[in-house]
Amino acid sequence: MRFKVKGLHPMNLRWWKPTQEDWVPVLLDDHPQFWKRQVDPTTQRPWKRLTSSYKEWKNERYPGQPILRLTGNMQDYAYIFTKGDRFLVRSTYYGKYQQFGTSEMPARPWMGVPDVSLKQIVPIAWKHILSKY
Repeated sequence: MRFKVKGLHPMNLRWWKPTQEDWVPVLLDDHPQFWKRQVDPTTQRPWKRLTSSYKEWKNERYPGQPILRLTGNMQDYAYIFTKGDRFLVRSTYYGKYQQFGTSEMPARPWMGVPDVSLKQIVPIAWKHILSKY
C-alpha cells in the first residue's frame, strides 16, 4: 500500500556523491580569503604568532612574508577530495604540520569549513537530495 502525504517530496537517496563533488570547488574558492587574513577558516581566530627568533630569521631571509606562505606550494598543490563520507586534503608534506602543529610549533589551521562555505554548501546538498535520480 502506498500513502501520499501532501507537501512531501521524493528524496534522491544517491545525493551524497554529487553533493561532495559540488562542494569541493566551493571550499577551494573560499579558502584564499582566510589565508590572506591569516586566520583559521573555521573559527576566524588569528593564527599564532611566530616566535621572536623565527620571526627575526624569516624577516632577514623573506622580508614581508606572512606567517604562512600559502601563495606557493601549499596553495598551489592543495587538493580537496572525498573518500567515503570524509573530505580530505592533499597538500605538501608540511601542510599537515601547519594544520595540526608539532611539539615545537603551534597549529595554524589553514583548511576547514568556514561559515561562508556552509551558506553555499547546504543549498547544494538540498538540490541533490530533492533532485530526481
